[in-house]
This record gives sequence, C-alpha cells and structure tokens, in this order.
Amino acid sequence: MDIATKTASDRKAAPWRHIAALAALVVGMGLVHALTAGIGLLSGDEAYYWLWSRQLQLSYFDHPGMAAWWLAGTTALFGTSELAVRLPSVLSSAIVTLLIYDTTRRAFDSSTAGLTAALWLNLTLLFGAASVIATPDAPLLVFWSLALWAAVRLMREDRAVWLYVLAIALGLGFTGKYTMVLILPGVLSLFVLFRQGWRWWRRIGHLILAALVALACTAPVLIWNWQHEWISFRKQLSHSFDSDVPDPLLSLATFAGTQIGLITPLLFGFCVWGMGWALWTGWRRRRPEWFLLGASSAPVLAFFVHHSWGGLVQPHWAGPAWIGGIAAAAGGWVAINGALRLGPRWCLLRRLYLAAPILGGVLLAVVYLQMATAILPIPPKLDPLGRLGGWDQLAQAVEKQRTTHPDTFIIVAKHELSGLLTYYLPDHPVVFLTGSDGVPRIPSYTRDDVATLPGRNAVFVSRTGRHAIEDVSRYFERVTLLDVIDRNWGGRTIDHYEIWLGESYQPGLFKDRRDER
Repeated sequence: MDIATKTASDRKAAPWRHIAALAALVVGMGLVHALTAGIGLLSGDEAYYWLWSRQLQLSYFDHPGMAAWWLAGTTALFGTSELAVRLPSVLSSAIVTLLIYDTTRRAFDSSTAGLTAALWLNLTLLFGAASVIATPDAPLLVFWSLALWAAVRLMREDRAVWLYVLAIALGLGFTGKYTMVLILPGVLSLFVLFRQGWRWWRRIGHLILAALVALACTAPVLIWNWQHEWISFRKQLSHSFDSDVPDPLLSLATFAGTQIGLITPLLFGFCVWGMGWALWTGWRRRRPEWFLLGASSAPVLAFFVHHSWGGLVQPHWAGPAWIGGIAAAAGGWVAINGALRLGPRWCLLRRLYLAAPILGGVLLAVVYLQMATAILPIPPKLDPLGRLGGWDQLAQAVEKQRTTHPDTFIIVAKHELSGLLTYYLPDHPVVFLTGSDGVPRIPSYTRDDVATLPGRNAVFVSRTGRHAIEDVSRYFERVTLLDVIDRNWGGRTIDHYEIWLGESYQPGLFKDRRDER
C-alpha cells in the first residue's frame, strides 16, 4: 500500500484508534502536568496573579482579568495550594490539545495530521511550561486555538454559527491577554483574499453582528481602562515599544535563540517550514484554511523578530504563533507525503521528522525533573527555574520578625514579592508596595488603607542592596537591619534578602510614581 492510499485509508479507518490515542495523550499529559504543577513553589508572577484573584475586577494594571477570574474559581473550589493556583493552566492545556487536533484534522482531512500536531504541541518546552505555570497565556492559548478552529470550520462549512464562535473567541481572547489582537490580520485576510470569505460580504448583517459580539466580549477590559484613564493600555504600549535595548543585534539573537530552545530545535525547523508552506500552498491552491495557519503564525513571529531590534521581547510573547505553525507543519508533512510520494533521498528528512518529537520529549522531561527536584547543578544565573525556590523560607523569616515586632505592616519594593509574601505568610496579610497607593497597581489595598499607616512601624523586605533601603529610610525615623536570608534552590543560593525594621512611618513612600518618569 503506497503512502497516498494509506493516508486516504487513515481518514476512514483511523479515527477510533486516533481518538483513543488522543484521549491517552490528554489524560497522560494532564496527569504529568498536574503532578509537576503541584510540586514546586509559586513564582513571583504566579503569586501576583493569585493576589488579583482575591480582589476580582473587570481588568488589572498589567493584564486583562480572565486569568484572575479562572484562578478565583479553582482556588474557591480546591483551596489555595500551588496546584489549585496552576490548575487553570493544566486544564487549558488539555483544551488546547483537543482544539489543535481537530483544527488540523479538519484543515487537512487527516486524523494523522491532527494527532501529530497535538503530540508535537505537548512536547515543546513553551507549551510544557505554560501547562504547569499560572500565567495569562492560559486563556490566551485557549481562545487563540478556538479562533483558529472556528475560522477553519467557517471556511469549510459556510455556516454562520462559526462566524459567531470566531467572534466570541476573538473577544474573550482579548479579555485574556492583549496579544490576541495579533491574530486579527490573519483572520481578516480570509475575508479579503479568498472566495470562501468574500461571500460573507454579501451577508454583511452577520459580519456586523459578529463584530458587535466580539466588541461586547471585550467590554470588561474597555470599561476598566476607561475608569482608570486607559492606564493598562498605556502601560502595555510603553512596555512593548518604549524600552530601549543597548545591542539590537544581541537582542535579536537572544530572541531567536530562546524560540529555538523553547520549541526545541528540530520542531522549530519543521514549524518554520510549515508556516511558509501553509502561506504559499494555501494561496496557490486557494485553501484558506491552510493559509490561515501560516497567516496566524509567520506574521506574528515576524512582528516580534522586528520588535526585538528596538525593544524588550520576552520569549513567551510569541507563543501563540506556534499553534498555527505546528498545525501547518504536521498537516503539510502529511500533504506532501501523500501528493509527492517522497522517495529514498528524503530518508534523512524522515528521520529528522521522527526524531523531532523524541528530542522535544527528552528536553521537556529534563525541565520537569528540574522543576520538581532542582537536581541538576545548573548555575543559579542560568537556571530560570530558580525563581521557584526558597520563598517559603523567606516567609518564615518574615513571620518570625512580625511575631517579635507586633502591629507592624509589611513593605516591599517589587510587586512579585508582594504576592509571594501575601501567599506564603500564614494569615495572607496585605503587603504594601513602595511607589504605589494601591488600586489600580495593587488590588489588595487602597489609598484609604495607606492613610492609616503614618506613625506605625514596618517590616521592609528587599533583595540585598543599599539603594532600596536608602529610598525607604527617608520615610522612617530609624531603620534597623533585623536579618539576612539566603534564598536557596536545590542547595544553591539564588539571592540574598534583607529584613529591616522601620520605626514611625512618615507619609510619602506610597505616592504613585508611575507618571513621574
């Protein structure tokens, strides 16, 4: 039986085998994700998002509110353990796996392609990390995947219901993370470049109503920003486009290197090929569902590549681009195998194709092992997982000083530390952030709370360094060093933290300084 015949046969005979394999993948990876998520301590950002979930709002200073809403639900049901905080990410990974399977299957009429895409996605370090760490990327990836799934069905089935599902996905995705706007050019291109999209202009009523539905789904973000002088939008634009980099070439190389590492090298190569193949072949063969996979990935990746020349780009920002890239690579491989009947000279490429998920799986297993045990002797400055260790010990030291010095309030200079101390201290106290008078920067206190602090003593916690205490000491009659704590990870010291006592606080430390720059 040749490859083309086998592929056609798979479309009819394989679904039950593949459904069983997909179920095993979802359940198996779900158990791995849950076990890994429940072992390690929270990072600073995760604790900060948990802080949001204790004071639910329509949106927040750093991101929209979807992540906090989901987190509030899981912690209300299952308590405040690390697993409960990370459970939305664990569940989201299962949903995204199902969506990429069905999106790829429908786009290429191949259950084999769908299962390959689902497997590949789960074996990337980027998705593996997003599955066990609490971040706003969890709702973003769900609704990005849902938008692709709905758009593929819309192009293939021409039913209005999928237009509205697409609109809901776009709107709710924006309520999860602002990055969702980057999928819009790829989606809109379908309605401009392809006959399957043109026909919707003759049904303009559906397009207008769908746009209104999408806008309504973004209402929480828009209302909150309107109430707070568009502060989150301004912050995101400043953070994304106003941050200078001293060496643009190094910044570009760093971004490229992190993408290769996070997708894993072989999968990265196939995905980049898949993006280009989907754009070219989708356009040439007039297959909008193929074109979409490339148009929702390659331009997004190109945007961040260009942006890395002139600004800070975090490695995970481009994460959604790889959903379409993986689907395109998996489906494209099945398509060219069936159409071209690749001969012996493609033997090396076949071996690399088979080796790609194996390499990804090995690297992911190593990362999960390190997250759970910190067993590998990686230098602290090179181990990004070091941010997960030692926070409970720091909290114990702070609690000891609170017991020795009762009726003190807690001050920190970093928002991540505010969330961590609130989470790991027994009574989950309010932790005040210097330079912020509360909402909207920190949702756990307000200006009225700050107004009650003058005259009281405080415990100030900060990484070792004279600048932090110099800034704080001006607002107290006297400051005294109480303790120095080593934050350890796997037997290695990551950071040093100082605990200070400030006596008789004087107003001014919490004056909002966001607009003073």
